[in-house]
Amino acid sequence: MRTTTSEYLQEENRVRGARPRVKAVIYPFDLDYGLAPGSGEFINTAYGGEPGKLVLGAGYFTIASWTSPIMHTFSPYLNLAAAFWDDQAGQMEARVYLRAAAGHGEVSDAAYVPLSPSEENPLLPYFQVRVEFRESQRHWAVDAPADADEFTAYAVDQTPDAGYESYSAEGAFPGYLANLRLEGRLSLPEGEILDPGAVGVDLARDFSELRAGDHTLLLDNRRGQWLAGRENFYLLGLPWNQKQVALYHGWELPHGQVEWQLVYQGELERLAGMAHGWQGEHRVRLETRDWVAARLQTRVGAPSALGERQPFMRGPYRAKGELQETVSAQVSEPVKSGSGSATLKVVGTYRGEFNQDYLLQIENSGEVGGVSFRWSTNNGQSWRETGQATAGAGDPVELEAGLAVYWESGSGTDLVAGDHWTFTAQASVYLYQVYGGPFTAITALYLDGEESQDRVAADPETGLITVTGRSTQVEARVVKDATTHPVDIIADILAAAGLGPAIQQDSFDLAKSLTPDYAVGVCFENVTAAQALREILKRCLYDFWVDFGEIKIKAYLGED
Repeated sequence: MRTTTSEYLQEENRVRGARPRVKAVIYPFDLDYGLAPGSGEFINTAYGGEPGKLVLGAGYFTIASWTSPIMHTFSPYLNLAAAFWDDQAGQMEARVYLRAAAGHGEVSDAAYVPLSPSEENPLLPYFQVRVEFRESQRHWAVDAPADADEFTAYAVDQTPDAGYESYSAEGAFPGYLANLRLEGRLSLPEGEILDPGAVGVDLARDFSELRAGDHTLLLDNRRGQWLAGRENFYLLGLPWNQKQVALYHGWELPHGQVEWQLVYQGELERLAGMAHGWQGEHRVRLETRDWVAARLQTRVGAPSALGERQPFMRGPYRAKGELQETVSAQVSEPVKSGSGSATLKVVGTYRGEFNQDYLLQIENSGEVGGVSFRWSTNNGQSWRETGQATAGAGDPVELEAGLAVYWESGSGTDLVAGDHWTFTAQASVYLYQVYGGPFTAITALYLDGEESQDRVAADPETGLITVTGRSTQVEARVVKDATTHPVDIIADILAAAGLGPAIQQDSFDLAKSLTPDYAVGVCFENVTAAQALREILKRCLYDFWVDFGEIKIKAYLGED
């Protein structure tokens, strides 16, 4: 439950004369605020090379800023704005401001309003954004008294060093502001809400029966403001699919103030029951599905747009490798040493499981078929066969593993005692892919269920496993990253489903602190977030629920 002020509780208990209020907001609508190379006024700042990034210029200064051009919302109905950003300004403090007006020429006369991350502020059709970096504290002293300014402080000069010493604080410098985003929101006029609808969400804690809480908001449509294509269409020029609807209830407090309580967040599915005709009801129904329930149906570990598999993985996991390619066995060209004129030819397909070097040596001199040879697989330290007759192409001599040899006669004496040839037979190579890379490490490989390091190699960066000489069932124990606590993994799944802002962080922190020794590894591929959560929750015994749009978790420790 959310806490309320004493004034709100007092007014809520005053039944007679209390005025209920309702508010509905549609969001988000991304607003272009003009950050780009050469756009706006840069003072000791520069465009960071990616959307939403503003960097400080090199050098020392106490203030820097960027002011956007005057921008237009492209919709007269977006009446609220919320800003989001990541502050990485080092010793500088980043502040974001907004000013807005009904006309272009009026913006310069409006006052800048400081923004807080995710906080709603009034928005008018024309607006301007300003980002300031201000030095909040001095991290160094100047080198000479002439460099002093109103911020400078001096310490006692320490001998024997002459002059004043400068130093810099730890941290990145120059700093920057990243992921700056301005979100427009449409707050519907309260008088056009004919029926706020009944709010009901039914989510089983163990997700055994996941039932979405649907909601219908009945709105006035007398001006045709919900008719697509009309000039006064509320969502004119704006994509309205995948938008959210937030519903607030409240009581009007003394002095006209209203304390709003968020009671429902839904994802807009369709505009239904459209009516705007003669003698008809001028109404429309905004049908939504509970936001959390809808997002929990987002698939995690889904393939990319090009069909590339990219499973969601955390921690260590024993994953199956899939055969991607087979490199056929190969035999190198024989290398000869000796004075005979005959040429050695190797035929057949090598069926061995190991790469093997071969040495063939002539034992006496003469023509092909009239002399003998011997062969070795350890460079002549020992001989596998001796006294074997040489032969021509019509009757090759078999060696082993599918290989045979013969000689082609040349001019002069074919074979001279001591002539020898070397060649290498390379076994077939099988390439297996473990999806989900890059990995921190691949710590073990399993061939047909048995751990083995024999003739196998693995690349953690790509997840490619090479097996030489045999086709088999391959598995690998991969380590995706250091994230092993189930609470952290649950948070990552929620973030992947777009539910990061709904996490009630205190409950997650408490659940993790009460189960410090819990550790798991996961791999989810193209499953819904709800399914992925269910697999973790039923193994780790966490209670998981949604409370007024906030996702909470509790560790079960066996107490009553």
